Amino acid sequence: MILRGSQGRGTPPTPAGALLTGDFRDGPFVGLRYQTPSHEGFTDETGQFSYRAAEAVTFSIGSLSIGTADAAPQLTLASLRGSDAVDAPDPFLPATINRARFVQSLGREDDLRNGVMIDKTVHDVVGEHAPDISFECDTESFEKAASVRMVFSELGLRFRGAAEAGNHLRRALAGIKVLRNEKIPTRDGSYLLADVFCPVDGGPHPVIMRLGVYGNAFESGSIFNEADHQASEEREAAWFKGDAAGGATGAAMMLRYSESAVSANASTWVPRGYVVIRVDGRGVGNTPGRVDPFSRQEALDYYDAIQWAADQPWSDGNVGLCGCSYAATIQWNVAALHPPALKAIAPLASDSDAYRDLAYPGGIFFGDYRRWWWENIVLKASGSGEGVDVIGGMARRPWDGAYYRGDGLLSADFTGIDLPVLTAVSQTMMLHSRAGFAAFSQLPSPSKQLLVLDANYMSYLYEDCLPDQEVFFDRFLKGQEPEEEPSAVRMVMRTGGGGFYWRNESAWPVPGTEYRTLFLDAGSPHAQESITPLSPVRIEVAEYSADVRASAPELPVAVFESAPLDEDIELAGHFRASLWVSSTSEDADLYVALRVMDGEKEIVYQTRDPQSVAPLTWGCLKVSHRALDSQRSTAERPWHTHRREDAMPLLPDEVAKVEVEMMAATGRIAAGRRLRLEISAAEGRGISPDPDWERAYDESYHREAVNRVFTGGVFPSSITIPVVPAGPARPILRR
Repeated sequence: MILRGSQGRGTPPTPAGALLTGDFRDGPFVGLRYQTPSHEGFTDETGQFSYRAAEAVTFSIGSLSIGTADAAPQLTLASLRGSDAVDAPDPFLPATINRARFVQSLGREDDLRNGVMIDKTVHDVVGEHAPDISFECDTESFEKAASVRMVFSELGLRFRGAAEAGNHLRRALAGIKVLRNEKIPTRDGSYLLADVFCPVDGGPHPVIMRLGVYGNAFESGSIFNEADHQASEEREAAWFKGDAAGGATGAAMMLRYSESAVSANASTWVPRGYVVIRVDGRGVGNTPGRVDPFSRQEALDYYDAIQWAADQPWSDGNVGLCGCSYAATIQWNVAALHPPALKAIAPLASDSDAYRDLAYPGGIFFGDYRRWWWENIVLKASGSGEGVDVIGGMARRPWDGAYYRGDGLLSADFTGIDLPVLTAVSQTMMLHSRAGFAAFSQLPSPSKQLLVLDANYMSYLYEDCLPDQEVFFDRFLKGQEPEEEPSAVRMVMRTGGGGFYWRNESAWPVPGTEYRTLFLDAGSPHAQESITPLSPVRIEVAEYSADVRASAPELPVAVFESAPLDEDIELAGHFRASLWVSSTSEDADLYVALRVMDGEKEIVYQTRDPQSVAPLTWGCLKVSHRALDSQRSTAERPWHTHRREDAMPLLPDEVAKVEVEMMAATGRIAAGRRLRLEISAAEGRGISPDPDWERAYDESYHREAVNRVFTGGVFPSSITIPVVPAGPARPILRR
């Protein structure tokens, strides 16, 4: 039996002394006893209580006082105070957490979507143990109290953890209600599971969604049992208290800024009037099926999830996608299917070409990183030991073809995407550094924006560029026009030593870009100027060992340096190296890195990684993959076919011309500094942030091999740099 108060829901009357109604934002709490100086009863079936203006209201279960508050239209359990407090309490005080934990534990649903129903049995059991229950103690003592434990044992209810209770209370204070494990039907009769975070008013509101493979637990991982659940709640509580330390590299950096890996934060977007949905793809967590990343099936599932979201009562029918890394890449695939409810996408730091970005950048297998990602992130986070053999599929297909165009993995078709797009690139990173530029240049959408970020992009996306995302979604999901039209391109202009400033442009490539060609001159080993504005007349050769493992720990490198610059220059755009090379073997891996030197000191151009030794920009190419697609190659970047039928093995000591695509980058280089170009047979310093992620090394054509770079005469090896008109002076930013 539910105990109910005598007053129903209604519009509060205006006359002085009239009876008013209130409820709990973190409820509803139905059947909770309340008492004011003028009225008493039980909260009704909607969780409402009655009061008059300027009254205090006390709530109780059985004979146990839960606390007192100044009556108001909306309260939370954080509004209640005990005998030792007179002001509104801190919601993180132990007594507040204890109250919240006790009342919430009377609910039978983990997410408390329908609140807490307090019937006569609950009142009786709590009343029996009330004399020995006190909220005025630390959370550990409250948890261990025998009387508290007895209440929930006798009622057959789960006693919630302190972190879980605090998280629910914090969300309520922010106006967030969560619906866990919502079932989304798919066209083939299966289903996906999703967590939905919506405003407490119930909607309808526009939706920001992501589908992923990193699980529904806080930060990442899946929840299969009580231990997983509590661990997730503990991480969430620590994150919001600022206790989550994060790490310097790898997964910890990916998780430092987000509630759920590479997804929009509910704490940011729900208070702004959006519903945030995180969908677990097939095989992830408790969603049935096999993990199948970047696939056509995944795109179809995403389509179904978008249309499902548009039809829910808390949705106004407008859906946008937001996320970075994996959650950005797969947005291109579903957008190309044109789900009717999809109104805008924000693929931030994505990949797009399954062969060139995901598997074989420059034709060199990205195997170690992909295995690490699959085994240590995807399978562990999803909790699944079963998935499509993605890594094996890549390894067995070293050339571009149908597998990378939908037979196995999908590659983006930008020409078919005409909805509004906000995209971002992570310049010069080992991944996510190409797709945004290709998208911006090819998308037919009349509304597209490009953000050019640093390699360490997470802080930019979740902090610096959050206003860009807010303006974008407010415009295309809510119809709110911005006060000022955003720039089509906004980029971090790096100045070296951790400094940068923001530069706005109308297009990419930047209008007025001068592609300046600088020539290499092997010359004498002691030459002072081996990068020159004019091609040398004399043919020279720079030689280095390709047998990297035999040379370890030193990496054999051919080095070319310029004279000190006689003026400041600003670079923003695509770089390339045009090299004439040979090898004593039938193939060669070329890694080309461009660095900036000030005397003997290298100037590092990363902005938010103090440990970085990454170059200004870099690129790589397997020489046998040097064949170019003449239709897709441009002045900005070469486009290699990477087709088996175009393979061009080297003949011993054959001199071949190769075009190496180097990552687009920005940088202001001060006068007096020098450019340094390094060419090697394996990754140099800072190209990979982790030694375990380096690209494949094929011993068969490296062992005992010698590589050569020819310069001058009929072999005019060169680099091309994008010099842009100097922008107005701006203050240099540093964190």
